[in-house]
Amino acid sequence: MLASLYGAGAEYALHSMLILATRPGPVSVRDLARYQKLPAPFLAKLFARLKQAGLVRATEGVAGGVALARPAQAIAVGDILSAVDPGRVLFACAEIRQHCALFEAEPPAWAVAGSCRIHAFMQEAESHLQQFLAARTLADLVCEYTCKAPGAFAAATDAWFVERKKERWTRRDPS
Repeated sequence: MLASLYGAGAEYALHSMLILATRPGPVSVRDLARYQKLPAPFLAKLFARLKQAGLVRATEGVAGGVALARPAQAIAVGDILSAVDPGRVLFACAEIRQHCALFEAEPPAWAVAGSCRIHAFMQEAESHLQQFLAARTLADLVCEYTCKAPGAFAAATDAWFVERKKERWTRRDPS
């Protein structure tokens, strides 16, 4: 099994933000979790991070929930990933070049002079990845989604979220 650079939280956040980008109003985090069959407490923690990063806004009450804080085309995928999975790097150099069996007590100067070439190579790769993620927006993901998902699925999704909101209103209404 392959290990991923970003954790499950990144995937949960991207899918959830995609849903918010296709919804007309606020969505309950609990409903987002239920819709995707995700753990609600974990998703709530991710949304706290997204809110702190200024990517979503929250409103209170039965009709409340979370919504995008700005248009989808103004939210970079990289910003979402940084908010929910901060500090991820593609490669962490451990300077193993200093530990060659052929070196006696201390490695020679040529072996440790300058930066590790493998580390420099990987930093360049990471720079390209970060540039790509900064250049792609949530709107790009919405475009990919709407090109793939049939219209009937979008309509069913709309109906599902409308029904959840109605259920909350019904439970609140004492009459």
